[in-house]
Amino acid sequence: MESKKITVKHYLNKRAKTRIYKNEEFYPLYVQLIVKGQKAQVKSKINEALKIYRSDIDRITHSDENLNNLFSAGFFSDQQLQNIKQSELFPFFHLINDEIKVINQIIVLKHPFEDKDFSLSTFSNDYEKNIAEISNIIDDRIKANYRKELKGIFLKALDQEDNKEVFKISNYLMHYINWENSFVNFYQVTAEIMPEEIRLIDNLLSNELRISIKAFISFHDSINMLQRFFEKREMGKLCTLSYLDWQTTVKENVLQIFEKLFGAQKALVYVLSLENILNNPENS
Repeated sequence: MESKKITVKHYLNKRAKTRIYKNEEFYPLYVQLIVKGQKAQVKSKINEALKIYRSDIDRITHSDENLNNLFSAGFFSDQQLQNIKQSELFPFFHLINDEIKVINQIIVLKHPFEDKDFSLSTFSNDYEKNIAEISNIIDDRIKANYRKELKGIFLKALDQEDNKEVFKISNYLMHYINWENSFVNFYQVTAEIMPEEIRLIDNLLSNELRISIKAFISFHDSINMLQRFFEKREMGKLCTLSYLDWQTTVKENVLQIFEKLFGAQKALVYVLSLENILNNPENS
């Protein structure tokens, strides 16, 4: 009978190049997965969360910058890893356990024991996708689509005498806005300063893009990112509002919030718009 056990455990990858510090050998921390007799390995992501725990890390390392840099790069020694597990050292121990939980959730969502074609061959990509910060993904994709349509509006208005206002506004937005900033920051600030101008451009955008902008602004305003961040930080968890969060809890919560604000029909349209951006970037 096929075992329905999912095994997820951390280990030091001693095949990788070692780093020596104070006569100790440090290796990158990896995670091994075993499901249905299949095995896979991925590099641990806990080091990417450590920057927000700087004061906790300094307390452990006594502000040893070299040791801090090793941890930040995801390198640990046998002794360090043993100490983390035995002493349940915060935040390392808690981040390791949270990573195990997250990976388990990702695997379970793929229905490994029901899907005969289940494979771990792409798990590294699956992991990257599921822990990605969705607010940044949505922001970047909407910004790219907005700039693309804005360019089309600008080019169309170039030779049209009756579109001088559109040309002037689109030219300004294309060439005098710092697009290194987030889209939501640009849109909210500019709409407050230049409401009529932004409304004029909005009316020329595709219906799909207008809906996605409204959905994302509502999402951004409705989710208390800071509160979630500190709730997770306090418990020693990976501090992102991730795609995995979206699938397991956030989507349903956002739908409920939107229903109270806009009614069931528009709420569903907005949530499906965000879902489409996350799942099909080329169509967002």
